[in-house]
Parts: sequence; C-alpha cells; structure tokens
Amino acid sequence: MDRLRSAITVILLALTSNTAAAQLMSTCVANSPERRGEFGCSIVVRELLPNGLPEPLFWHIDRLDSLQQDHVRVDSTSFAFAAAGEFWLITIESHTSQHHRGEHVARGGPLSLRRAARYAIQIQTAAFGPGMYSVVHHHSGVEVVYVMAGEACYETPTRAAKLQKGETVAIPAGTPHRAVVTGVATRQVFAIIVYDASQPPTTAMEMGAGPQLVPCE
Repeated sequence: MDRLRSAITVILLALTSNTAAAQLMSTCVANSPERRGEFGCSIVVRELLPNGLPEPLFWHIDRLDSLQQDHVRVDSTSFAFAAAGEFWLITIESHTSQHHRGEHVARGGPLSLRRAARYAIQIQTAAFGPGMYSVVHHHSGVEVVYVMAGEACYETPTRAAKLQKGETVAIPAGTPHRAVVTGVATRQVFAIIVYDASQPPTTAMEMGAGPQLVPCE
C-alpha cells in the first residue's frame, strides 16, 4: 500500500509539473513582472522611426557598460534599455559595418520591410520558463529575436528555428509563428519589431487559424 501511495504521489507530481510548465505566455505590456525578475513580457521601446530612412536597413546590437546619459541615445534610430541584468543598444541604420558604443554582439539584415508611409519600432524583453508557449501570431513588420539566456524555439510554416544564447532569428512580416521555450532553463530574449506605423505591431490569430506550423522538438 505504501508503495502504491508513493507511485501515485510521483505521478501526480509529474502531472502537476507538466501542467505548470506547458502554459500560455502572458502578452507583452509595459512594465510587466519581467521587469521585476519574474516571468513576463515587457514593451520597453515603442517609437516612430524618422521619415525617409535610406534603405536597405540593417540592425545592430551592442552591449553597454551602463545606461549613462551619453549612452542612452546615439541618434534617432538608436534605443538603449536594460534586460537580463545587462544593458543593450539597438540601432537601425543603412550601414553594414559600423557600431556605436560598448561591445558589438550581433548585426543582420537587410530588413525585409513592407512598403509603408512611416515605420515604427517596438522592442520587447521577455522571460519565460521551460514548456511555456505563445499564441500563434504575426507582425506587420519584420521581427528580430536575440537570445540573452536559455534556449528558444520559433515555430513557422516552413521550419522550427531553435536558438541558443547569443543567436538570432529574423521572422518576415505576416509570417504566422509561435514561440516555445525549449530546454531546461528560463529563456530570456528581446525582440525588435520594425513595422508599418499605421498598423498594430502584433496580431494574435484565432485558435486553429492559419497554416500548420513546424513543431519545436
């Protein structure tokens, strides 16, 4: 009887653990619990980009020593923020080789942008646990994701992009996708969305709508 009780307890604990892990991520909002070291997704930048940006446009990511005043804004297409205990600078520009202050950690492009009268940028930081997942959604512009810690996976109609710390993926505008936290550690990422300013940056899709996505494994 004691062995039976022990076995039942183990099964219940496993089921409880799996249910807790495989849960829906919260949506991105300003000043989410992620800003206080908990799970959540925070919008840290949402601004219009200048008119007449020369294309093609590229993105650069720099790691800063601090958010001192001379770091906060290099120009009208650079944005600084704190995440995962570090300080970051995102720059959108037409140059392919230069970077600004701090340590240059990644760059990419050109950004695949839909034609729009005006572009805007949204930067969001997120921390979620293993097994958690987002709703299927798409953006009105290109999304670039950078992994600060843990392991991330993004399901799209053509592939599942699995990323480790320091890796990036670009998801074109209008592409249905879902974020899934793989691995065994908390996943911390930030996402850069450059989008049509006349449209919402993110649109959630109804359950079962859209094409089949390649699953993360």
